[in-house]
Amino acid sequence: MNCIPKDVINEVINRFRSAYAIYVYGGSLDCSGGDVDIAVFIEELPKEIPRIGDNVDLQVFRRPRNTLFFVYVIKTGKLIYGNPLDIDVDLTIRNELGMIDEREFIFLNSDDEIMVCKSLKELMFLLAAIKCGIYESSNWYRMARCLSNLSINAPIEFKLCLRPPSIDVLRGVGEPVLSKVMQELRIIRQSYGI
Repeated sequence: MNCIPKDVINEVINRFRSAYAIYVYGGSLDCSGGDVDIAVFIEELPKEIPRIGDNVDLQVFRRPRNTLFFVYVIKTGKLIYGNPLDIDVDLTIRNELGMIDEREFIFLNSDDEIMVCKSLKELMFLLAAIKCGIYESSNWYRMARCLSNLSINAPIEFKLCLRPPSIDVLRGVGEPVLSKVMQELRIIRQSYGI
């Protein structure tokens, strides 16, 4: 939390007093991220999400869903306001394993570079979460270190999916990685009986 300006935290809490939980998560917790990632959980979603600083990635949700993203927010993030939430990690992993073919299809066929980028990134995070655990895959650097131990190099081109390179670059760099990741995930999915 030393990397996160206190005035940013205070401003978010002041703007979302009716939130039932606010978490800071991701690389900003250990100073490895460029952005401050904040998730607000609130019953009444605002019409517009306020802009707070240049490097604050603020996301607002009504409820957490059983996805890996929310597992990272709730299990590895730091609660800064409200009451702690819980999420079923095993159920989430099963749900995510059920979506690997869909993500592979998106990577290979979508004409939206953000979707192409996110699809492989989500698959890499899923494999790292299963192989190394939630904490050891909770940000890009941990996930990449985990996968490198499996002889899979997470391409840096997939780190910032809101500003990705072209689809040709993503597919050129990503296809060999996708092949290795999917091979591992299909074996794991079989062991889950999915």
